[in-house]
Amino acid sequence: MTIFLKTILYKFGVEPFIRLANRRKSVRYLEIGPGKKRIPGFEGLNIVKNKATDYIADAANGIPLADNSFDLIYSSHFLEHIEWYKTKFVLKEIYRILKKDGVLELWVPDGLKIAKAFVDGELYQGKDFYNDGWWKFNDEHDVCKWFCGRIFTYGDGNRIKGHWNSHQAAFSERYLTECLKESGFTNIGRMKSSECRGYDHGWINLGLRAVK
Repeated sequence: MTIFLKTILYKFGVEPFIRLANRRKSVRYLEIGPGKKRIPGFEGLNIVKNKATDYIADAANGIPLADNSFDLIYSSHFLEHIEWYKTKFVLKEIYRILKKDGVLELWVPDGLKIAKAFVDGELYQGKDFYNDGWWKFNDEHDVCKWFCGRIFTYGDGNRIKGHWNSHQAAFSERYLTECLKESGFTNIGRMKSSECRGYDHGWINLGLRAVK
């Protein structure tokens, strides 16, 4: 059975029952773009099916969940996979499905930190990028290759264009804060790395918390 067929069977055969069961919860948490391991107590929405996925959807086209459904939404290194010009659309969708006073915890790569480390490495032999320690396709630890990997990522590693693992946006704290404000969020503030609920991306991590 192909992955496509399995996805269709799940989406139309299993997912409706999961939706019905979860609607009955008085308190609901959602992770958008979950990894392979589920965060306990969280429902999962993802573009691909894995063990942490309850709902299969491409958030760039909208989030097919009801208004005012979730008390907390957590998303780590998902938003950069959405086209940069759709950032505010997706944030408004997240705002829509949060309950009043609901909280969004959002993690993305710190584009400003990555860009600064690249410039420092190229012009001044800076080594800040070594704090990251991410060397996929870059055994020689070249700063430009590191920059390409962090900004564009690598898709599936086989040059399939449009693969879901390609980065489509970059963020600074200033810009992401503005996007959140324009999407309706308030009480926006920086999070500490110790507040990561799932995989910690370490040195490049930028985390913001916001309230509906």
